[in-house]
Amino acid sequence: MIYKTYLSDTSKLLSLPETGMGYQIIEGKLFLEDKIRQYVVYNCELAVDLDDDFLVNRRKIIDKGFSNALNESKSLLINTDSIKIVTGKPTYETRLLSAYKQSKNKRHSGGKGAKENPKENTDGNETFVRVSAYENDKRIDFKRKRLIEGSYTTTLIDYYDCITTDDNPVDRYALPNDEPVRWAFYIKPAIRDVLQRGIVQPAFGHEGGGIEAFFEKGTSDNTLYLKKEYGVL
Repeated sequence: MIYKTYLSDTSKLLSLPETGMGYQIIEGKLFLEDKIRQYVVYNCELAVDLDDDFLVNRRKIIDKGFSNALNESKSLLINTDSIKIVTGKPTYETRLLSAYKQSKNKRHSGGKGAKENPKENTDGNETFVRVSAYENDKRIDFKRKRLIEGSYTTTLIDYYDCITTDDNPVDRYALPNDEPVRWAFYIKPAIRDVLQRGIVQPAFGHEGGGIEAFFEKGTSDNTLYLKKEYGVL
């Protein structure tokens, strides 16, 4: 099924790291139930059961539109204190990135995801881009103009490669919702900010191969400097 989260649960989700850019895979217990269930949560506010009907429900969200699906869905009656991020990706797929996409779309094969790689300091000059289906992307703190803790981006170079090769960002960044990417948030971290780089691993039927950057502590204030429609260079 498809659910909307209570504000208290959204706040809890915002305090937890993403599983990938724009989504989290969580587990938790419903009230009056001992069984642990898993969900894929989009933008910290729309949850989908991670079960045999996941693909069907994902299609329903695309057909209805995110806002309509959110408005029509029942609230997820989950115990807030029980919410945890699922370690690893249960949707991880051992499949090879096609040579065609590696060549034509400048994707990358092999390597590890960002969280599995060492931490490094940014140089204060490099720009990163967060692509999103949502203009109100909740991992962006618009008041402080920063990326919040536990959030993903890609690099400006990889974003440009995605655009200029006419690649599919949903497949490149292995996004579970399959909604069209509409927005790009440009972030230039300060020198003291820390990140981990990696390659997007295949998931949700997508090949991945884009570059991802994970900011465990987010970025400093005033590092978000631009918001554009996706694809506008």
